[in-house]
Amino acid sequence: MMREEKLFSAIHIAGTAMAIAFTMVMAVVYYIKLAPIYPEVNRARTVYFQGIYIMMEKDGKATGMTGYSFSEKALEEWFLPSKNYEYCAPTMLAGGTGRVSTTSVEYVSKGKDDFMEVITNYTNADFFKIYEYDFLEGRPLTPQDVENKEAVCVISDDLAESYFGKGVSAIGKIIKDEDEVETRVVGVVRGANRLTPDSYAQMFQPYTLLKTASRENPYAGIYDIVVTVKDNAQLKALKQELDEIAARLTQSGEMKANWGGEDVNQIVRLTDRIETHPMHTLRSACTADSYEGVSNWQVVKHFAGLLFILLFVPALNLCGIVAGRMERRTAEMAVRKTFGARRSTLLWQIVTENLVLTSIGGIIGLVAAWLAIYGLRTEILGLFFDSSTISSSPVVTGEMLFAPLLFVGAFVAILVINLLSALLPAWLSLRKPIVESMMEKR
Repeated sequence: MMREEKLFSAIHIAGTAMAIAFTMVMAVVYYIKLAPIYPEVNRARTVYFQGIYIMMEKDGKATGMTGYSFSEKALEEWFLPSKNYEYCAPTMLAGGTGRVSTTSVEYVSKGKDDFMEVITNYTNADFFKIYEYDFLEGRPLTPQDVENKEAVCVISDDLAESYFGKGVSAIGKIIKDEDEVETRVVGVVRGANRLTPDSYAQMFQPYTLLKTASRENPYAGIYDIVVTVKDNAQLKALKQELDEIAARLTQSGEMKANWGGEDVNQIVRLTDRIETHPMHTLRSACTADSYEGVSNWQVVKHFAGLLFILLFVPALNLCGIVAGRMERRTAEMAVRKTFGARRSTLLWQIVTENLVLTSIGGIIGLVAAWLAIYGLRTEILGLFFDSSTISSSPVVTGEMLFAPLLFVGAFVAILVINLLSALLPAWLSLRKPIVESMMEKR
């Protein structure tokens, strides 16, 4: 069939390849954003608290809002005592925003007038349970390190190599910051990826080494809070607990914004910017009910639109080509029906023939998608990730490209295109009576 109808086969394969290539590029992007990728393997249970918000109201109408990040005092009084989470940690990183925070950029000294920029996170021991890093040497931060304000740190393997040299053990060695403050290395981890900004850092230190609370508002600092929960019920219980704290703060007036006027009511809100990991990836706007996660209908609408553009439209074009080909084969099908071939047999034959062409196109499209993402990764990923997370040449790991789930997705896409493009024209053609089909050929 391919030898006899070279043009048809070439167009079918090329159309399928383009559709699969675009589909797989999108699939890889969303896989990077949503799948349990190192070290963010607990994404499905990860929740971000992005700050304290004070709503201004006058005469029952909202007049404005101001927001603050959390301080260590807020962490220790509002979050850590709770029983409604698995693990809880402060973070100076993306905190569910998908953007690298400028507050996490520090400098370490390699010698006189020789400084190196380092992404640093001040956090606690639970951070290494939320994000499961591979330790190449040493250990993570411990509760004792945090409680005793030990001047210790965990660093990434790339920082260890650039600071101490390749093949040199970093455990027990000293790193100096730009102010010559010394920190002892207790662990070395396999570094995260800039495409996972919620966990990407080169140095981790106890948050107790850093004082962030302001004098005017001791609960305002520079941290976001990240937790993992067992289920949505536990998250709702944590939300209720924080809402009660917010109501107490509103009533006592101990936390107020420094603007708004005396006749303006100031209402403290702690749960307005709660986001699950899927929500902060898929949301179009953050709402007060975002802690409930992304609804099934939101997910269906989001991905149905993408599939319509990437699969359905190309399939319609292929459907027209297949329909034209079926018109040329009506006599062949009529003769086979005359000799007893069942309609289901002929339909399966046509679908199978098209599946061969679609599979060839799908394989070509899958390879093209991999080559495009690798060769044009800065341009392609720059369309979907914040510019602060994209370096001059972002690293796309094998885990991101060759995941089993992506192969399953490619196979499903191939089947969908094949069925959409071949099933309807074949079914319509085979419904015609035998005599009509043979006369139409004449």
